[in-house]
Amino acid sequence: MFSSNRLPALVLTGLAVVLVGTLPQAALAAKKQEAEQPADTRDFSKEFRKNAGPVQKDVEAKKWPEVLAGIEKLEALPELTTDDRKVILNWKLAAQQGTGDKAGLMATIEEFLAGGFASPQQVGPMNQQLAAWYNSQKDMPKTLLHYRAFIDATADPTPDELETMGRLYLQTGNDREGVAWLNKAIAATKAAGAKPKELWFQLMDRSYVELNDTEGRLQNLEALTMEYPKTEYYSRILAIYSQGSQDDRTVMLNAYRLAFTDVGLGTVGEYLGYADVALVAGSPGEALRAMDRGMQDGVVPSVGTNQQTLQEAKTAVARDKKDLPSDAASAAKNAKGEVDVKVGLGYYSQGDWDKTVEAVQRGLAKGGVKRADDANMLLGASLVQLGKYAEAKAAFAAAAASTDMYMKHIAGMWSALADRRAAGAGTG
Repeated sequence: MFSSNRLPALVLTGLAVVLVGTLPQAALAAKKQEAEQPADTRDFSKEFRKNAGPVQKDVEAKKWPEVLAGIEKLEALPELTTDDRKVILNWKLAAQQGTGDKAGLMATIEEFLAGGFASPQQVGPMNQQLAAWYNSQKDMPKTLLHYRAFIDATADPTPDELETMGRLYLQTGNDREGVAWLNKAIAATKAAGAKPKELWFQLMDRSYVELNDTEGRLQNLEALTMEYPKTEYYSRILAIYSQGSQDDRTVMLNAYRLAFTDVGLGTVGEYLGYADVALVAGSPGEALRAMDRGMQDGVVPSVGTNQQTLQEAKTAVARDKKDLPSDAASAAKNAKGEVDVKVGLGYYSQGDWDKTVEAVQRGLAKGGVKRADDANMLLGASLVQLGKYAEAKAAFAAAAASTDMYMKHIAGMWSALADRRAAGAGTG
C-alpha cells in the first residue's frame, strides 16, 4: 500500500534536453538576422556596431572563452538597444553552452525569456529546460513556475507532462491544483484509448484526504477500483459507504456483495460484516459463502464465534432450502411484487441465479416493491453470475435511479464490473 503522507520522488524525465536545436545558434542567428532584416529597420547602436565585429569573429570560430570576454565588454556599453541586447544574449547562450557553464546558461535563458526575445517556438522548450535545472537544484517554486510556463506554451501536452504538472503542485502543497492536473492526465489518457496510471489515482487519494473532500475521494477511489480492482481499494470504499450511510444494511449488503463478487474482501471485519448483514437480510447462503471464503483465504480465523456464525449460516441455509419451494408457490399467487423479490433473495442465497432472475423480474413487473433499487441490484448481480452482462447493465441502470446516493454509486460500480467481465468474455 502506498504511503498516505509522502509523495514518491518526482523525476522530471525528458526535460534535460540538449540546447543545440532548441536554442538559436548565435552566429547563425546573427547572420540570419542581417540577411532577413533590412538595414533600415535594424536598431543597433553606434557603439555596438563599432565593437561587435571581433566578438562575432570569435563566435564564428567558436572561441567561447574569448566570446565571453568580449560579451562582458559589450554589455558595459552605454545605451544598448533591444537589438543589441538580443544579439549579445544569443552569443552568450552559445558561448556558455560551449564552455559547459550550466548555471550561467540557465541565468541567461531566464534573461532571454524575460526580455521577450524568445520566439513562440522557443518559449516552451526554454521553460522546460529551466524547470529541469531548478528541479535538479531542488528549488520547487521555480521548478513549478517554469514548468507551468512550459505547459501553457505547449498546445497539446502529453499525459505524462500533465502528470508532472500535477505532481509539482502536490509537492508545493497545492493539493487542489495537483488533483486538477492529475485528472487532466487521466482524461487525456482515456481520450487516447489508453489506461490511466494507477499511481495517479493513488496520489489523488492522499490529496482528497488532505482536502477533507470525502465525495471527491469516493469518486476517485471508485474510478481507481474500476481500472485496478483490488481488495485494498474496496476496503477504503466500504469504509466510506459505511460511515456515510450510517451502516445502512441495504447499502452495505449490496456493497459487500459487489466487492465479494469482484475480487473478494480484504479484512476479517469485512467478511464478518458481510456475513452479519446477509444473515439479517435473509440471505444466509451469502453469509456462508463469505465465511467459507474468508477462512479458506486465511483472513477469517476458523475459531470461536466465527465457527458459531458459520454454523448458524449452515442451519439457516438448510432451513431455507426446505421452505423455498412453498414460499415461491405462495409468492407467485400474491399480488404484491415485494414477496417475489424476497423469494428471489432466497434463490440468490442458494446460488440459483436463474430462479433469482425469474422471481425478481416477476416481482418488479407486479409492482409494489418497496426498494426497487435493491431489487434491480439483486437482479443485476444474478445476471452477472449468468454472464448476461448487457441485461445486467440494464438492471444496474434502473438501480441507479435510486434516491440513495450510495446505491447510485454501487450501481455504477456493478455496471463497470459487468463491462470488465464482458470484455474478458468477449461479449456484450
